[in-house]
Amino acid sequence: MVAGSPSGSAIARCHCGGVEAVAEFPSRFCAHCYCWSCRTSHAAGVVTWIGFKRSQVRFTRGEEMLRSYESSPGTVRRFCFACGTRFTFESSHGRWADEVHLPLALFVTPVDREPAGNSFPAERPGWAPFHAFPDD
Repeated sequence: MVAGSPSGSAIARCHCGGVEAVAEFPSRFCAHCYCWSCRTSHAAGVVTWIGFKRSQVRFTRGEEMLRSYESSPGTVRRFCFACGTRFTFESSHGRWADEVHLPLALFVTPVDREPAGNSFPAERPGWAPFHAFPDD
């Protein structure tokens, strides 16, 4: 949700409401990802992520309901075991090593930025929507 005037943080929830996290602003980025790994793990044509430093994200409910899946070496995706909602992307590689990426669709309160770019656009299947930006 990117609407209204955000406060200093935003709340993300899984589909069943069992897992809830608060992310403190400022976020680091918000972008659409077309990579094969994101698309298949979410069963979607594109996944929109918003990234935060790890220290800016805290779970306020249900962290024990999260299960982990190592989708590639050093990259872990966490999901709610009750409803299956994909909740985090966490990597030990490069610039992402100290970050937590959350799907934008999980936010139930306004965030501090709108999507502003595309990651891995060359991996987008022809049937998936493309969100063009001036720098594309």
